[in-house]
Amino acid sequence: MQCIRSLTRALTQSVLIGTLVWSSAALAAWPDKPVSLIAPFAPGGNADVLARQLASALSGPLGQPMVVVNKPGAGGMLGSQYVAHAKADGQTFLLGSFANVLNEFFYTKKLLDLRKDLVPVAQLVSIPNYIAVSPNSKYQSLKELLDDAKKRPGQVSCATSGVGTSSHLLCEMLNQQFGVQITTVPYRGGAPAITDVIAGQASFVAGNEALPYIKDKRLKGLAISSPERSPLAPDLPAVAELQPGFSMVSWFAIFAPAGTPKAIVEQMSQAIAGALKTPVMKERLDALGATAVGSSPAQFNTFLLAELAKWEQVLKPMNIRLD
Repeated sequence: MQCIRSLTRALTQSVLIGTLVWSSAALAAWPDKPVSLIAPFAPGGNADVLARQLASALSGPLGQPMVVVNKPGAGGMLGSQYVAHAKADGQTFLLGSFANVLNEFFYTKKLLDLRKDLVPVAQLVSIPNYIAVSPNSKYQSLKELLDDAKKRPGQVSCATSGVGTSSHLLCEMLNQQFGVQITTVPYRGGAPAITDVIAGQASFVAGNEALPYIKDKRLKGLAISSPERSPLAPDLPAVAELQPGFSMVSWFAIFAPAGTPKAIVEQMSQAIAGALKTPVMKERLDALGATAVGSSPAQFNTFLLAELAKWEQVLKPMNIRLD
């Protein structure tokens, strides 16, 4: 019996040592070729812009190019599924978002299990959504838009960046909390949604991509979805000024396929935190209306679990189903 115990301990130690040696070797060699960053939305929106800025900032620290690959569709879920099924070798990462949380509750049959299929690496930024209209729009305030929506049920349309996205949720929250019937119109990303609003094809947009367009007068801003006004757009009222307690703040983050070595996840997280602190990245994030976070994997995981719990309570009564 003692011999069996000794043999078991020896085998266990051998496995642990082998794992540590493999992890150290993998980390020392990583990355040894270009790394892919999957942006699950169409080119031109915040997700795409942020992905390309981050990829540029990380290529130096990683010692290999980071290549952005756009895989839009299903509110970001097609790209997310692609990463979830990718080889867990540190060569493929996902630019995930708040939409990943929302899709946990919008579908009866989950497209992806955020707790099991992906590994949290780092939260990049937090960013509110902006409600904006064409410069030629008759609406001068959010109240005017909502009053018109109440008078003409179904006739006021909200352009969103896709089903199951933060902009989709924002429109549904307006319907629920203000007692209106706004029609949501999904696009394959924020940029094409904004283009159609500027052209007058939709009444307004509710995207987190809108701030640069508001600042250069291509859109007329009406409100912001954060609980209070932002220092990046101090003249833009919060929706909460009309409906106290109204709040929805989106975010973007980096995920890896489940099973990616912890050492690689930690190294990527540290590289991201460093990149977000550079003056160039801060300037670019300010232009997008985003606030840098740069959390560790553990911090991001805690935040993610809290988001899942919070939005489950909010979304269940709304009973939004996309399947």
